[in-house]
Amino acid sequence: MKKLHLSLILIFCFQINYSQDTINNLKEVVVVRKESNRKEMIAILKKIKYNLRENYEQGNINYLTNHFALKDNKDTLVNRKMLNSLNIKVLSKDNIRWMLNDDPNNSFHIDISPYTRFEPQVNDDYHTFALLIYHDSMQIIDFDFFNINNNYNYEISKVDDITTVKFTAHKYYTGYFTFNNKNYNLIRIVFMNTKPYNYYRWSHIGNEQSPLEFNSKWTYNKVTIKLDFTQTDRGKLLLANLDAMQELINFEFTRYNESKRIIDKDINLKFYTTLQMKIIQ
Repeated sequence: MKKLHLSLILIFCFQINYSQDTINNLKEVVVVRKESNRKEMIAILKKIKYNLRENYEQGNINYLTNHFALKDNKDTLVNRKMLNSLNIKVLSKDNIRWMLNDDPNNSFHIDISPYTRFEPQVNDDYHTFALLIYHDSMQIIDFDFFNINNNYNYEISKVDDITTVKFTAHKYYTGYFTFNNKNYNLIRIVFMNTKPYNYYRWSHIGNEQSPLEFNSKWTYNKVTIKLDFTQTDRGKLLLANLDAMQELINFEFTRYNESKRIIDKDINLKFYTTLQMKIIQ
């Protein structure tokens, strides 16, 4: 038992240190910058998102994946190393959800039993919480800083063939992304939350007029994500590495039966999760 406790402590420490590297990457932004204007940023984001849809490498790619999750700083829910063969057609919300839940070529969804108590049981979004860090890290086209709005301030710097765009919003995220000036292929995205923010989720037993089956809420206390991209010989964009960390606090949920009676409930849970994916060529 002592050996088990020591192993869990070592794993936990390793995951924290690994994610700290992602936070440190925020310091890599080039110093010389200029304030962007809205028209310029719209043009940049339009070209980058076009490449993510139309110039992304198709076909199965092998990734070595490490997924780790800890509850209440003591209970290891997930500690898996997997080899996945993925055909990431589009890095969008809908496609990532389909890939994680339905693609028989991957093993993401094999064992979600550690999360069953915290998931709705009857709706189509089953597995969402178990695979939360995948959804939040890989749906790149849907990142809110890639959709121009007044919440974000952008700063642009250019060195040789590389452009760096730093972005920040008081209630959302701060970070940067870099891309190749010649073809607008992404090179790196790094971001973290500027302050904790809340999230709510619920599910009905049938349609929206049916009784409520499940509701939950939590706070994203800390989020850090780094994505590195590479370019194939054909000039296609390809995700090379992913390093992500999430710390969720104040997690609570309530489950009801058809008579609207509470049958399960918990509050003040905490989840610490890390995800690393590395391309194997």
